[in-house]
Amino acid sequence: MKPSTRALYSHAELARVFDPRSVAVVGATPNASAAGARAIGQLEKLGFGGRIDLVNARYEEIGGRPCHPSVSALPIAPDSVIITVPRGAVEEVVLDAAKAGARSAIIFAAGYGEVAGTERRAEQDRLTAIARETGMRIIGPNCLGAVNYRTGAALTYTNVPLPEGGVAAVRAHDRAIGLVSQSGGLGFACAQAVQRGVVFSHLLTSGNSSDVDVADLIAFLAGEEGCRAIACVFEAMPEPGRLMEAARLALAAGKPLIINKLGTGDAGAAAALSHSGMLAGAHDVYAAVFEQAGMVMVEDFSTLIETAAFFAKADPAAEEGVVVLASSGGASVMAADKAEAHGVPLPQPGEETRVAIQARLPDFGTARNPCDVTGGVANDLDTFFDCVDLLIAEPRYGMMVTAHPYSVHTANRVRRFQELAERYDKLVCHVWITEYLAGPGLAEAESDPRAAVFRSMERCFATIGAWREWRARRDALLAAAAAPAERLAPASAAQEVAAGLTRSGAVLTEREAKALLARYGVPVIGERIAADAAEAVRHAEALGYPVALKLESPDILHKTEAGVIRLDIRDAPGVADAHAAIMAAASRLQPAPRIHGVLVQAMAPKGVELIVGARFDPQFGPLIVVGAGGVLVELLKDRIISPAPLRPREALRLIDRLAVRRLLEGYRGSAPVDKARLAEIVCRISELIADQAAELAELDVNPLICSGQAIVAVDALIIRRGGKRGAAKGEPPQAGMAALQERIA
Repeated sequence: MKPSTRALYSHAELARVFDPRSVAVVGATPNASAAGARAIGQLEKLGFGGRIDLVNARYEEIGGRPCHPSVSALPIAPDSVIITVPRGAVEEVVLDAAKAGARSAIIFAAGYGEVAGTERRAEQDRLTAIARETGMRIIGPNCLGAVNYRTGAALTYTNVPLPEGGVAAVRAHDRAIGLVSQSGGLGFACAQAVQRGVVFSHLLTSGNSSDVDVADLIAFLAGEEGCRAIACVFEAMPEPGRLMEAARLALAAGKPLIINKLGTGDAGAAAALSHSGMLAGAHDVYAAVFEQAGMVMVEDFSTLIETAAFFAKADPAAEEGVVVLASSGGASVMAADKAEAHGVPLPQPGEETRVAIQARLPDFGTARNPCDVTGGVANDLDTFFDCVDLLIAEPRYGMMVTAHPYSVHTANRVRRFQELAERYDKLVCHVWITEYLAGPGLAEAESDPRAAVFRSMERCFATIGAWREWRARRDALLAAAAAPAERLAPASAAQEVAAGLTRSGAVLTEREAKALLARYGVPVIGERIAADAAEAVRHAEALGYPVALKLESPDILHKTEAGVIRLDIRDAPGVADAHAAIMAAASRLQPAPRIHGVLVQAMAPKGVELIVGARFDPQFGPLIVVGAGGVLVELLKDRIISPAPLRPREALRLIDRLAVRRLLEGYRGSAPVDKARLAEIVCRISELIADQAAELAELDVNPLICSGQAIVAVDALIIRRGGKRGAAKGEPPQAGMAALQERIA
């Protein structure tokens, strides 16, 4: 990953920015519709208890309050300066505020770096320079500011959505969401969830991030009391490594970071020549890197706050068991389906509990998990909640899922669920399957610290599944971050391969590529190169039949498509015929490829075919791609991506997430593959990818054939950085590569 040029701002540096004791509003005006007046109004609406100073050289007083000509004319230097003047006047105000000793400035004006043209970019760069030189932190420009719901510091001119009970209610709530958004509009769109009962500790927008960026804001919330989980609307940033650092701070603080990434186009993969390069689009790369940093990525913006609210309320130390109770048989079946789809176990209640519940149900009720108490019991709240009490009290259950199909009865039910959830310190997930989306009881459930609300059963169990995965990985990620990775391949291999690469051609042949892999301890298929048909026959007889023949050329990246490969040849006449057919096919290719000979290979045993490859991202660095391989690799697209290098445990986890995993475990009588050995080989390839990232552009091992204990790389492709198909016609194999080949022949 690209190294960061600036460390994250500390919590202490930003604490007085978002929890100021004094605020100056530059551009204050008696015009109630102007941004300056609206900014003052938001501070007053939220009950900000600090000092508010008005700044505008055109007025001596506004509404009976003194108005000052500049920030430097104020009696005390403010913690925060809200700048509501037009862009052309902003820089002068920022300089004045910095000279006056202000701690921070918030700039709403737009038209800076987001506008094409070097002049506008230069204006934004000057703001950055002021922040760096003076130590005054700048939020924006082109932002909507920030809101600290716990203190009433509304540092914005736009209308702040208010929770019922105001600041006091937020302070009393210990499971609130901290919200970070690069987009001000989307940030305030999310914040309107307060009107249905969701509780936020902060709303922080970064805009163009001339100084403070989204990573700084996440790092700040990681240290904030009252913020239990962090939700983030993320677009992009020039140094995403800083975002990873902030995510690790949040993880270490026990605060889940839920992120929705905007702009995930895959255009960058279109130019790739290797299979793995084509498989790994931009969206996959972000998802992989975010996961490694401990983030939880949600695909849909509409699920961000719902997911974050659940993570804020779920106890990381709770029992994993989930129990479902509903008054609808259909809802119970739906819950079972979605739980299975998202890998969420539904353990059965103990026998004593089951018998006690069944005694309260009609004979067509189900005292299992999911528990269908039937519509008849639903109308008898005492019996209904006797069943709830019996199930939620079971120690094996950490949370309960219940469905609300008919909103008229929901408000009363929510209050009774609150009482039991508090008594047993469990979480209740309310699934709003009614289309009366804002019906009675919704706000009470959303604001309850022990209740989470979902708009569908699918979203409920997808979120529970993501939480289980995050919880399982959290400790492993923290331990991995604290301990240095142990190498499998010796350092000498990295040095030898680096030297061989610098002397190689732009595109390595299959044999050259496998020579590099072998130096890292990756098992490769036995092979020899033949100059003519007679030599091919001799090599085949030495290796033993059956054999495969392949054209050896750095200009043919995918030999199957080019028709220059023949498999399962079982005798000398077959070898001669195959050699002639391959050479004839090669003669028809345009432009004419360089030919180094024909490879004669031992046939690999039949087995599961995987692809292990690389993508080198300009921002995130080397990544490894593991997936179903062979000729159907792009059709199946069963693959997982992760930053390289990997540790064996991480490699095993990737392998177990593939759909082809079922074949690896033994299918219809086939022997199971040694997954520990496979994980080791994947790790060795990942080390090569990471070690040689400066020299490599693309790498494919396809297929890596896995059969029981036998795992072998049959084909490989390596393209050096700057290399391309058809480069350096007539270039012979290089001495450095030949030396490596001799060591594995």
